[in-house]
Amino acid sequence: MKRLLLPIALLCLFSCGQKAPLKLWPEVDPCMAVTEVEQRDGYTCSLIEYNAVGEERLQAYLLVPDGASAQNPCPGLVLLHDHGARFDIGKEKLVRPVDCAPEAVKASALQWVDKNMDGVFFADRLASEGFVVIIPDVLYWGARNVPQKDVYEGQRAVYDSLLRRNVIWAEQTLNEDAAAARLISRMPYVAKVGCAGWSMGAHRAWLLAAFCKEIESGAAISWMTLKETQPSEYKASDYSMLIPALREKYDFPDIAWWICPKPFLFLSGTTDRLFPYESTSEAFQRMQDIYKESGHEGKLRTEFFEGGHHLGIPVQDTVSSFLSGTLGRRP
Repeated sequence: MKRLLLPIALLCLFSCGQKAPLKLWPEVDPCMAVTEVEQRDGYTCSLIEYNAVGEERLQAYLLVPDGASAQNPCPGLVLLHDHGARFDIGKEKLVRPVDCAPEAVKASALQWVDKNMDGVFFADRLASEGFVVIIPDVLYWGARNVPQKDVYEGQRAVYDSLLRRNVIWAEQTLNEDAAAARLISRMPYVAKVGCAGWSMGAHRAWLLAAFCKEIESGAAISWMTLKETQPSEYKASDYSMLIPALREKYDFPDIAWWICPKPFLFLSGTTDRLFPYESTSEAFQRMQDIYKESGHEGKLRTEFFEGGHHLGIPVQDTVSSFLSGTLGRRP
């Protein structure tokens, strides 16, 4: 494929300071409450509720390493779950559910991590390594899932319902993720805050890093390509990630203009069928050009790992090492 270059006029426009295409909504008082607490090996796992946007109280897991304090702060991380066309679990794709969780949820979570993450709950691993981790549910997943006959096609109805209220689903998700970032950034035992996600979680992570000032670094695994590789007709699964204000005017790698100069890691599998190597390589090069043009060459890492659409232990190792380097290891 011929390498895609940004037109000079557009390059100059960005270099002179392009106005951000998305703007976060006004903040609300989170009024956080803890509903369950469970001591684990080296950290606590809490189920929390808080305000984010609108009237709904959101639910998330919060993992805090033992001994974290204002005098001994830890790096904070907003960890973002994937899509996977699996809706009965959301945050539980990354965190081992608390003992009082429904047995069906615990079984689904174990099945998911065995299939996609070499049997390792990534949030629990990161907490054991010294990260404060918050993992929120997206609308339609986990605690926010509404069982129905055709749950997959139901995504179109969710998008249309929100649109009738002039709300874009993915923009609402971005604002909810930003609320989670603000929440942990103000905890006295949290130092720098980053974000990370796999698959749809990666899409959420690069949006969050681009438009949320609390995020100082991040990692996106298995979500980056070029628009020309995407089908012209949307599938039901596209609607949770569709933001017309971005897709109509920009290509996916252009998000680097708003992430820059934050240190960021993009990873993709060499045999990922959802994001083929050739198009992802072109996107990665576009992003590297943007960082270079902005004078921040070296702060962006774009790499491939052997394998497909997977968040196995070797990939987790790379992400953990990168975030420890950019957010700082716990003393």
